[in-house]
Amino acid sequence: MPNMQQENALDFNLANSVHRHSLLDPARLAIACEGLELSYGELADRARRIAAALAQSPDWGDGESFRPRVGILASRSIDACTGLLGTSWAGGTYIPIGLKSPEARLIAILNQCRLSALICDGQGAKLLTERVLAACPPLVLRPEPGRHLARPSRRLDTHDLHDLPAVASTTPPARIKSTDLAYIIFTSGTTGLPKGVMVPTGAVRHYLEVVTNLLGLTANDRVLEVCELSFDFSVLDMFATWQAGASLHVLPANRIMNAVKFARENRLTVWNSVPSLVGMLNQIKALSPAVLPDLRLTVFGGEPLPASIVESWQQAAPNSAVQNLYGPTEVTVSCMSQPVTTPLLVTPQRNVVAIGSPFPGLEAAILTADRRCAPTDEPGELALAGAQLAQGYLDADELTEAKFPTISGKRWYLTGDLAYRDASGAFHHLGRIDNQIKVLGNRVELEEIDTHLRELSRAELVATVAWPVSDGGARGLIGFVAGSPMKTEHILSGLKLRLPAYSVPSKIIPIERMPLNHNGKVDRVALIRTLEVVGDSLRQWPEKNSTPLNQPVPQRQGL
Repeated sequence: MPNMQQENALDFNLANSVHRHSLLDPARLAIACEGLELSYGELADRARRIAAALAQSPDWGDGESFRPRVGILASRSIDACTGLLGTSWAGGTYIPIGLKSPEARLIAILNQCRLSALICDGQGAKLLTERVLAACPPLVLRPEPGRHLARPSRRLDTHDLHDLPAVASTTPPARIKSTDLAYIIFTSGTTGLPKGVMVPTGAVRHYLEVVTNLLGLTANDRVLEVCELSFDFSVLDMFATWQAGASLHVLPANRIMNAVKFARENRLTVWNSVPSLVGMLNQIKALSPAVLPDLRLTVFGGEPLPASIVESWQQAAPNSAVQNLYGPTEVTVSCMSQPVTTPLLVTPQRNVVAIGSPFPGLEAAILTADRRCAPTDEPGELALAGAQLAQGYLDADELTEAKFPTISGKRWYLTGDLAYRDASGAFHHLGRIDNQIKVLGNRVELEEIDTHLRELSRAELVATVAWPVSDGGARGLIGFVAGSPMKTEHILSGLKLRLPAYSVPSKIIPIERMPLNHNGKVDRVALIRTLEVVGDSLRQWPEKNSTPLNQPVPQRQGL
C-alpha cells in the first residue's frame, strides 16, 4: 500500500486515504453513527457523488486561480463527514460552521468566506432562515431540500445530499498543491468578529504523517469522535483514523454524557477528547474502576491536562496509554506531545501535565519581550516554527504579519501562551499571556465578548473574566459592566443572539467602579478576587440583589 511519503506532493488530498482503502478493502468499516454504518467503499461513493455535484457547479471554476470554498453547516454526523470529504475530493477548501453560531455570526461568516457551495446536515438545515439563505452561495446541498426551507429572497440551486447521481468508483480525488488550503476554521477574534485560520494541505499532510506514527494507529482500531467539525481536534479524529484504515465511531452531541457507555458497548480502542469531558463524567459518577478495559490509547488535548484527571482515567481505563497533545489551530491541531509516564511529568504549582516536546519537523522556543530566546526555566512566550504553520488569517493581513513574524530568517507563530522549558528540554504551559482562554475546551477571547458587552450595555468600562476555574481550566464566564443604563437580562439576551453558547457569561454583574491597573487598563485579576470575596452569594446574583455590586476591590500587589 502506498503511504503519504510515496505520494507526489501535487497529488496529496485529504480524501486520498479513503479512496485508497475503498479500492483495497472496500468492505472494511469506515464510520458509524446513530445506527448507520458505512464501509470505505460506501463512504468513498458518497464523497465522490458530492464532489461531482460541486465540480459541476458554475461557481466552481478550474480550481487553479482560486481554490473553491465550501461551508459545512453540520454537527457530528455522517452527512458532515461525507460533506467535507466530498469537498476535499473535488479539490475544494472546507469551512466548518458551528451549529451554535447565532444568526448574525453565521451570516457574517458566510459573507466573509465567498463560498462556492454550502453543505448541511439535518440539524444545519434548520438554521437556513430567510436571512441566512440570502447570504448563502448559489449551490446548497442538504437532506430533503424541500422540507423546512424558508423562502429565499433569490434563486438557489438546492440538491438532496442523499440523492446525487452515481460516479465511477475509479474517480480519484483532485490533485491539490501543498500550498492550497485544506480548510479554514474560525476562532474567536478580538474585534468582535470571528477570525478564519487558513491551513494548507501541506501542513495537514505533515501533521497526519507524524501523529499516526506517534499514536501507532492501526486498521484494527475503533476510534471515538466526540467533537464538532469547528473544533480542529476533529481533523485528528477523522483523517488520522482513515489514514490508518481504522473505523470512526461518532457520538452525537445529545449523548455526550453517555460517552463511557458508548465506548464500552462499541468496544472502542482509542479515546480522543478534551480533559474536561472526563471531569464531567466524574461528576456524574460514570467512571468506575476498569469500566473501559478495551481502550488501548487515550489522547487528551485542547486544554491543560490536570494530574487528577490522569489518575481517575487510569483507574477507569487501566490498559490505556495516555498522550497529552498541545497545539493551537494556527499550527495544525497539535504540534507537541507528552506521554503520561511514571512518575508523571507535571508543571510545578499548576499540577497539570507538561506539554512535552515538539513534533518532528517542528521547532519550539521561549521568547523574551525583545524576541530573544529565554534561558532554561525562565517563562516567556511560546513560539512555534516548521511545517505545520497556517498561512495566516482570512482577510487579515496585519494580524497575520503580527502573529506570524519572521525572526532571524525563520517564520514563527507567536502563540500568546506563557511557557518555559525545563532543564530536561520539556516544555511547560503556564496559561495565556493575553486574555484568550479555554472554556470547556472551546477557545474564547475575552475581548470578543467585551466588544459585544460594551455595545449592548452602552457602558464604556466592561470586562469578562473566566469563573469559576478548576483543574487548570475555565468552567464558565462572568461579565462586569460599570455604569450601564441597561438591565442585565437585556444584555444577556443580546449576547445569546451574537455569541456561541459557550461564550455567553452565566451572569452580568453591574458595578459602580471598574478596577484599573497602573496602566489604566481594566484589572481582570482584581475582578476575579472580588468574585472570590463574594463567594457563594454570587449564586443568588442578581436575582436577590437589586443594587450594583459595591464590594471593595482587593488591590493588586507589586506590578
